[in-house]
Amino acid sequence: MKMTTIKTALIASTMAILSTQAFAYNTTSHQATRTITTAEMTSKAAAYDLAFDKLATLKTASPTELNNDLGRVAFNYPNSVELNDGAYITVAEKMNANGNTVYTGLVNVGVTYDMAD
Repeated sequence: MKMTTIKTALIASTMAILSTQAFAYNTTSHQATRTITTAEMTSKAAAYDLAFDKLATLKTASPTELNNDLGRVAFNYPNSVELNDGAYITVAEKMNANGNTVYTGLVNVGVTYDMAD
């Protein structure tokens, strides 16, 4: 009986110390840039439209959705991801394997997120 009480006290003490350390981290704000590539389109205008639609979707996304859409920039605090001002769209022109010119929309965004120190 005495050994069980000692084991219980030791486990409780260890868990208390570990949980205190888990919450002892400070968070700092970090920034990252990401480029999202859209599907290939047959016209430059269609590629711009598709990229514009994707940017509009990102602007209305929740922080967690934004984090997932951008490739998980914030591992510890996915609810902290925010889209920065200054996002822009470009279009890349390329030739596919069939010899056809195709256009890909590129959505360029900056994000701010929290990270544990």
